[in-house]
Amino acid sequence: MSLQPVTSAAPAVRPRRARLSASARRRLQGSVPDETFRAYKREWPKFVTWCEGKGEVPLPCIADNLTNWVADRADAGHSVSGIKQGIAAVVFFHDQENVPEKLMPDTADAWRIVSQYKKERADAGHRELRAEVFTPEELRRMVATLPEEKRVARLRDAALLTAGTSSFARRSNMMRFDRPDLTFLDDGDARLFKTYSKTDQAAKGKPVIIPPGEHELSDPVGWLRAWADEMGAQGIHDGPLFRRVSRTGRILPHRLHPGHLNLLVKQTTKAAGLKPRKNTRYTAHSTRASGASAAADGGASVHQICEQGDWSPKGTQVHIYTRSKKKDNAMRGVL
Repeated sequence: MSLQPVTSAAPAVRPRRARLSASARRRLQGSVPDETFRAYKREWPKFVTWCEGKGEVPLPCIADNLTNWVADRADAGHSVSGIKQGIAAVVFFHDQENVPEKLMPDTADAWRIVSQYKKERADAGHRELRAEVFTPEELRRMVATLPEEKRVARLRDAALLTAGTSSFARRSNMMRFDRPDLTFLDDGDARLFKTYSKTDQAAKGKPVIIPPGEHELSDPVGWLRAWADEMGAQGIHDGPLFRRVSRTGRILPHRLHPGHLNLLVKQTTKAAGLKPRKNTRYTAHSTRASGASAAADGGASVHQICEQGDWSPKGTQVHIYTRSKKKDNAMRGVL
């Protein structure tokens, strides 16, 4: 049966790809980065609930409904990033259900409202909330707060914090590493092999070299080696690299959830007495931004930073992440 445009008075029409196998559905969903898919699953029910409250049909939806939803969220003071994810979620789930092109919602007006909303927030004094960065010295303070009585978990979490900062890896990548992805090189470096990432959906893979640190507490190679040695002592040589740890210190087979790194950063920065600047907060993204910022302070080129962090040298994203607390000003000493 062909689909017809629906109005608020029409019965709900939810097209289904009935002949699509569970395996095909799983792989189609898996083609979207993990964190992106989680955001879509979080935002889509909000749109469905809004439509039901208005007596409208969420799928396929008409453009005015999407536009009105975005406007209502702006009126409610929702974050810009959440609204943008919401628009993308609506398009994603329409695409997942194979809605014909002519019934796909036109998002042009929705995006125009987002643009206007950003200006309104800026005029009202709102600033974009970003992940705060920490310095290498602050990273050492964070690692020092990890409880020594929880020795095994401490090894894992110190390796996560330091290697995450040194590799500029996204938290989804950090949790996706398997034990064979970690090798130690003869020159003292460690190597983590990323099978794929948000910017490598073709899964070509890429090695990331992690050099030793200058200080024991912030040495990613030292912590990675200590964690790998503990895994080996417990007879673990395969499977996930970063795993859950029991209260008794036994390394469990379960892979850590990406949210663990976010919680770890929040807990250790608070314990270390670090306070974010205005319009910033400490999150899992802080490890990625802090590594890039420390590299810039150390004299690394933009090309080197982009290579380590999978950013395009021609894009602007790398400059968003590279925001050192002590970054110099172009006019210093000029006048």
